[in-house]
Amino acid sequence: MDKNNKETDIEERPEELFDGFDFYEESVLKGIKKVLEECIKLTRKKRLTLKEKERMHELTLEIVMIKGLERGFWVENLSYRKYSTSLGSMRLSLIKEYECKTSLEFMLVDRIVASYWRSMQCDRTFNLILTNENDGFSFDQLKVNVIKELNKSIEFSNRQLSANIIMLKELKQPKLNIKVNTKSAFIGQNQQFNLDNNEIVKPK
Repeated sequence: MDKNNKETDIEERPEELFDGFDFYEESVLKGIKKVLEECIKLTRKKRLTLKEKERMHELTLEIVMIKGLERGFWVENLSYRKYSTSLGSMRLSLIKEYECKTSLEFMLVDRIVASYWRSMQCDRTFNLILTNENDGFSFDQLKVNVIKELNKSIEFSNRQLSANIIMLKELKQPKLNIKVNTKSAFIGQNQQFNLDNNEIVKPK
């Protein structure tokens, strides 16, 4: 089989590139290890060339992005650099308040901060367009169209914010542990569970 045919086969059957999740995980870990080893090797050098300094900067950024979810890299870069500290502070407050530890919890916190930030930015722009510093009004069709679009964006951001807050709260709810000690108990509407006979009895 020539090279062209091989590439065509891969395009038609991309699953052949990966032999299950174990192979994918191993590949990712090898990539991370390679970046770390190269970075450590450069840090041990007493003097770096200009090219090596540039490479060191690339590797450092890559390592930061690898741990971006845990360290809040993506949230802090949602907007201009001058807002990074504020965005990071919001994220940290939520993580502490809800005692977040898993990747999924970090993702939800990031989405909450992102939705809130977008909503507030749109609100600010909306209000600045709506009135001027002297509380005066002036409208033209372009301004009306912009206000309509901003209003849609605000509503969408608020829905996202509410949905992600609910998801995070539900995720952090402690699991219910119900213990039934009676011989018979009413579990659902009009259903009685008989422990002696191990059956559900529906009342007539």
